[in-house]
Amino acid sequence: MVRITNTIDIDASAAEVYAALRALDAYPGWLHHSVVYRGTRAAPRSARPAAAYVDATTVGRMRGELVEDVPGRSLRFHQAKPSGALDAVIVYDIGASPEGHGIRLTRVGELTTHGMLRAVQPVLARMAAAESRRTMTALKRHVEHTG
Repeated sequence: MVRITNTIDIDASAAEVYAALRALDAYPGWLHHSVVYRGTRAAPRSARPAAAYVDATTVGRMRGELVEDVPGRSLRFHQAKPSGALDAVIVYDIGASPEGHGIRLTRVGELTTHGMLRAVQPVLARMAAAESRRTMTALKRHVEHTG
């Protein structure tokens, strides 16, 4: 298992950041495609609770689910390839910014590989770390410009 942790300060309220992370069907509007990430497909917000989604990635489709939801404080997602070769847990924790305004968001990703993917785990870990940083930056830009 590989653990990737990123922290970023966002000049927005906890409710705004939480809402952006929780609106899975809106990810395509702010999290653009990259070499690793090809998009998220989720049920529309009107179909609440929209807890299931599919991420398209360079290693194939990852089926995801929101497994823990504490409004305004934290979200925990679990993703896995249908084959079981790759498993990921992503946790977002929303806390107070030490600067006294906005929030501090911490994203922890745990990546576990099985079978043939274990041989390329270091490469997958580097890709996941870069994607985690990109996601946090895109989220910050989105929330600060729409809030």
